Amino acid sequence: MCFSSSQFPCHGYRISKMELVKIVDEYGNKIHYKRYQGRSFHPDFLGNVRDHLAEISAYEGQRDDILLCTFPKSGSHWVFNMVQMIRANNFEYNGTPAVMEFQPISDFEKLPSPRMYLTHLGYPFIPMAAKRGDIKIIHVLRNPKDTALSYYEFFNSMRNVAYEGTLGGFLKYFLSDEFVAVGSSLFPYMKEWEDAKRNNNKLQILNLRYEDLKQNLFENILKITKFLNLDRPDDFLRGVEQNVSFERLKEKHDSNLGETERWKNNADGGRLPIYRKGKIGDWKNKFTVAQNEMFDAVYKEKMEEMGLTLDEFIFE
Repeated sequence: MCFSSSQFPCHGYRISKMELVKIVDEYGNKIHYKRYQGRSFHPDFLGNVRDHLAEISAYEGQRDDILLCTFPKSGSHWVFNMVQMIRANNFEYNGTPAVMEFQPISDFEKLPSPRMYLTHLGYPFIPMAAKRGDIKIIHVLRNPKDTALSYYEFFNSMRNVAYEGTLGGFLKYFLSDEFVAVGSSLFPYMKEWEDAKRNNNKLQILNLRYEDLKQNLFENILKITKFLNLDRPDDFLRGVEQNVSFERLKEKHDSNLGETERWKNNADGGRLPIYRKGKIGDWKNKFTVAQNEMFDAVYKEKMEEMGLTLDEFIFE
C-alpha cells in the first residue's frame, strides 16, 4: 500500500517522482520507505531523493578522500575507526562517520583532512569521482544472514525506525524488493557492486570481508595500510589492532564520544546502537530452520548467476 501526499502522488511503480510507501502485512509488521524510480530508499534519506542523489553523484571530493561503501550493518563503524587511526597515526576514537545519504553535502566539505565518509548506497549512486578512480573506495561485505539479524536488532533498539515487527516479518522484507535500504535491497546491491568490480577497471577499490577481518584482523590492517600508500611500523599497527577491538570501541561509543546530533530523534543522545555483539554466525542462534531454508533458497535463486555463494563469507 502506498500513502502519498499531493506532492508525491502514486502513479505506478517506476515513476520520476518520489513516493512515500507504508506497508503493513497480515501479521502487523510495518515497513515504510521512500520509493524513487522503482528503488527503495531509507525514510531518512534527505529530501525528495532525486535532488540529493544528483548532489552525491556530482560530488568531487578531494584526491585523498576515502569513500567507505557497505550495505547497512556490515562493520561500517569498525572499519571507519580502523582506517582513521591508521591515517592519523594515533589511537583516537573517531566516532560515527558522516553518511552521504543522510547529511547535506556541505557537511562533507567541513570534515578535516584526510577525510573519510560512508555510504550504504548501491554502486549506481556513488559519486562519479569514485567511479573514475579519483576517490579511493573501501568496500566491505558481510554474511547476509548476520547482516539481516544485526539490522533487525538495530531497528529494534531505536525509535522512529523504518521497520516494526518480528524477525520473521523482517526477513520476508529483507529478501524482497520492498526492503528499506538506500537505493536497493540486498541482491541488487551485491550484483551491481560485483558487476562494477568486474567491469570498471578505473576503480581504486579495496574489497574486505567482515568475517575475514574478524579472523585475520592484523593481516587486513596491513592490507589497508598498503592500500592507503602509508608506511606505519608494525608496533603501531598492533596498537591499532588492540584499539579497534569490539570491547574498546563499544566502551568509547557508550561514552559522550558516541553522541551525535544527527540521530537524536532515534536514540538517546543520538548514540546509534552500533555495537551489539560483533560476532560471526549469531544468525544460527536466532533463525528458525524454516527461516534459514527460506533464506538459502532465495539467496541461491538471486545470486547463483553471479557466482557469489554464501561460502564466500566463511573463514575458518
